[in-house]
Amino acid sequence: MTRVQTAPLAFTVAGCSAQHRGDRPEQQDRVAILRGRRSPRSVLALLADGVGGRTGGALASEQVVATAQRRFDEHGPDEPVERFFEDLIAEVHIVLQLAGTTASLQPHSTLVAVLVQAGRVDWCHVGDSRLYHVRDGRIAHRTVDDTLGGRLMRERRLTAERARLHPSQALLTQALGGSRLPVPTVDGLGDPRAGDAFLLCSDGAWSELSDEEIGQAIGGSPPRDALATLLETARERADGHGDNCSMVLLKLEPVGD
Repeated sequence: MTRVQTAPLAFTVAGCSAQHRGDRPEQQDRVAILRGRRSPRSVLALLADGVGGRTGGALASEQVVATAQRRFDEHGPDEPVERFFEDLIAEVHIVLQLAGTTASLQPHSTLVAVLVQAGRVDWCHVGDSRLYHVRDGRIAHRTVDDTLGGRLMRERRLTAERARLHPSQALLTQALGGSRLPVPTVDGLGDPRAGDAFLLCSDGAWSELSDEEIGQAIGGSPPRDALATLLETARERADGHGDNCSMVLLKLEPVGD
């Protein structure tokens, strides 16, 4: 677990990650908690899931992390968050397209990232890897997947329950490295407080967990223990048929804890 003090805020950032290959032959997810050269008091956490059914999934997620580190090293404290995320998505997308041409593969990936800076927390995502904002043991916010089911929910054509039952609900509507530049969903929190937690989660993990379980585990346990509990639950429920599982957790803790 890593800790970074983000002065002048009255909290530190505790971060940790957990992964399991699941019942797949290869781990195609990649996770990272990054520091930047120009913004050493900021923290960028990200999770990339090489898209299933595509060749080069592991290559794609590795390229996402490497590109994110380069872009974050260039990020300054005065750069607008929206520009940072949009430039990151555009650069990663181009890198994956070039890598696919060079390696004769189809490297595609999802991406979910959260950026903690003095005074605010922001996040973005492309695909079906999720961010959960947990406050007081409950889910305060959860990203909506870039899937057919998610689109039907956003357009209010189906309720969440009916969208979940749609036979093509999990079909991705956009991913990094495809034929079109994806449009990231960017959101944030201008009033973070000690106790807030931000979970990045691949579909191999969240598909086996309820919002209530996630909120209770993160709200009631230290970060590393919470991830261990969630990972164990997801693996048990997969019952030998699980996808890659990956999670990253950042928690804002009072100074001195």
